[in-house]
Amino acid sequence: MLFYSGDTDGAVPTFGSLQWIKSLNWTTKNVWRTYMVDGQVGGYTESFYGGLTFATVNGAGHMAPQWKRPQTYQLVFNWIKDIPI
Repeated sequence: MLFYSGDTDGAVPTFGSLQWIKSLNWTTKNVWRTYMVDGQVGGYTESFYGGLTFATVNGAGHMAPQWKRPQTYQLVFNWIKDIPI
């Protein structure tokens, strides 16, 4: 499952999402790391055993696909195609 959040989202804040993920007590598979889009930070991603990948979209709010199209596109389609984000 891919769960992503714009890191400036006031409706579904990243902090709340991280607290929910932490409550699952799943072991971290890949620790926080940046993903790059066109030479700039697109966001951050972390994955867990159990099948969850959490990612942020840098500088995006609740409508990440509308305002940060290249970053969201790369994040989602690389995840779908099982290409490292």
